Amino acid sequence: MTNSNVELLKVQVRWLTERDLDAVYDLEQKCSENPWGPMEFANILMHSNCVGIVVEYQSHLIGYLIYEAQEKSIDISNIAVLPQFRRKGVASQMVARLACSLVHGTRRELRLSVRESNLPAQLFFRSLGFKAISIKRANQEMTEDSYVMQYKHKARVLPTELVMN
Repeated sequence: MTNSNVELLKVQVRWLTERDLDAVYDLEQKCSENPWGPMEFANILMHSNCVGIVVEYQSHLIGYLIYEAQEKSIDISNIAVLPQFRRKGVASQMVARLACSLVHGTRRELRLSVRESNLPAQLFFRSLGFKAISIKRANQEMTEDSYVMQYKHKARVLPTELVMN
């Protein structure tokens, strides 16, 4: 899993804690056309199988990723990076951290949904080895169709530049 078109920014990737929630919510408002509200963050993070990762650069939170650990997969629920830090390997480093857990665990794939209109995200995840495997049709909760994308772990070592601390 690598996105060789970016120069990696040296960041600290760590687990999301309760003290990060306000900063994560603020970051979400700056990054998303359809931002999650405080209740959406609170509801998803109350589940015991939901975990968050945050990225700091010079002591400032610049990105986050929230995922759900399922029986055979890790499902990415939300990912965001401040616009001025995009295309610097920040999101790649968060996804690589999850991919590293596939190497050692019983789960063998990463999954996520990407809105049909979000071509930059589709291309980004394709560059990391994700493939579109199905379409989720719009419904009362989702205003547009989305692609379910999947990264399957293969028995190979990840590039060392993407392995996190």
